[in-house]
Amino acid sequence: MASEEHTARGAAPSTENASNAATPQDAPAQDDHSDNVSSNDHVHDEKPAPGPTKWQKVKNHFMRFKWWYLVGFIILLAILLPLMFTVIIPAIVQNILNGQKLPIDGGALQVLSPKEVNMSIFTSLNTPIAATLKPTDLYLYNKETEPFSSFLKLHLPQQHLSHNSEVIIMNQTVKVTNETELTRWFNLFFDQPEVELSVEGKPEITLGALKYHRSLSKTIEVKSLTYLDGFALKDLSFDLASNRTSKYNMKGNLNIPNSGVLRLGLGDLMFNVMCGEVRVGLINLWDLQLWPGNNSVPFEGNFFFDELVPNLSEILDSQKEALNNGYMEFNATGNSTMVNGERIPYIEGVLNYKHIRFTFPVISLLGDVVGGLLDADQGSLLNIFGGAVGNSTLLEHVLGHWDGGDQEKTSSKDP
Repeated sequence: MASEEHTARGAAPSTENASNAATPQDAPAQDDHSDNVSSNDHVHDEKPAPGPTKWQKVKNHFMRFKWWYLVGFIILLAILLPLMFTVIIPAIVQNILNGQKLPIDGGALQVLSPKEVNMSIFTSLNTPIAATLKPTDLYLYNKETEPFSSFLKLHLPQQHLSHNSEVIIMNQTVKVTNETELTRWFNLFFDQPEVELSVEGKPEITLGALKYHRSLSKTIEVKSLTYLDGFALKDLSFDLASNRTSKYNMKGNLNIPNSGVLRLGLGDLMFNVMCGEVRVGLINLWDLQLWPGNNSVPFEGNFFFDELVPNLSEILDSQKEALNNGYMEFNATGNSTMVNGERIPYIEGVLNYKHIRFTFPVISLLGDVVGGLLDADQGSLLNIFGGAVGNSTLLEHVLGHWDGGDQEKTSSKDP
C-alpha cells in the first residue's frame, strides 16, 4: 500500500515536471510560428508590380518590328500612289464633270449667212477644288440622232475654276456643220418652252502639276420661244394714196415675245398674212432682233384688198367663231429669211411651216381701213378695188359720180 502510494505520489510530480519541462522546449516553436505569421502578413501587405499597358505593348511591338513595318509601308505607297493618281483622282475629276449642270444664263445667236452664225453663251461651272480648264472644242448636237452628228462647234477658251465660276463664250463666228440637224433643233427651239441641247467635248483639266484628259457629255435645257406665245398686232394703219413714197400700203407694230434667254438676230423676215386659207397680205420685218422678253417690232407691207371680194365667202366661213367675239383671226407664216441678200435655209425651214395665230378687233380694223380709204384718191381706189369687183370701168364711173356729187355739194354751199 505504502509502496503504491509512494509510487502514486512519485508519479504526480513526475507528470508536472514533464509538463514544466515541455514548456520551455515548445517556446522556440511558438516563436517560429509567430515569425511565420508576421512574414505572411508582410507578404500580403505588398502590391504586385504593375505590368505594361496596352499602349506600351503596342509601342514595344512596333519598336521591335519597326523596320518590317517601314518596308511594308513603302510597298503600300508604291501600290496606292499610282492607283490614286491614275484611277482615283481621274475618277473624281470625271465625276465632277458629270455633275455639272451648265445652265444657259444668257447669250446671243446672230445669223450671218447660210453657212455661219455668231454665238455668245453665258454659263457657269461649279467645282469643289481649284482647277484650270484648258481650251477645248464643244460640239452641239441632237442626242436623238444616230450616229452622232454635230451642227455647231464652239471653242471654249481657258478657264480658271474655283467653286462657282462664270464661263463666257463671246462673239464666236462658227460654221454650220450640219444644216439638217440645225434646222431640226431650231424647230424644237421655236415650238417648246424649253429645248434639249446636247454638248460633247474632251477637255484637259490641270490640278497644279497634274493633267487629266476627261470627257464631257451633257444634255442641258435651254429656254426657248414657246411658239411665240403672245404674238400680237399692236397697231395698224393704211396708206392708200397714189402719191405715197413707199411701195407698201400698210404699216404698224407687232409684239413679238422671246421667252428664252438668248438674243436672236434673224435678219430680214417676210411673213404671209393668212385669213383662213386665203393670203390677204405680206409684211416685212427688217433686221429682226428679238431680245428676251416682249419686243415691239415695226413692220411694213401690203394688204391684198383685191383678194377680199373673190374670197369673201371663204374668209367669212373661217372667221365665224372669231367674229362672234368681235375679232378677226389671222395667221402669219414665214415666206423668206434674208441676210445680206442670201436666203437662210435653216430659218426658212422652220418659219415657213409655222402658223402664228393673232387676232385684231373688227372695229379697229374697219376704222383703219376706212381711214385709209378717206385719205385715198380716185386713182388709188381704182387700182386697189378695180380688179376685185371685176369691172374697172364700172367702178371708175361710180367713183367719178361720187366725186362729181361731192363737188356739186361743195359748189352749192359756196356763196
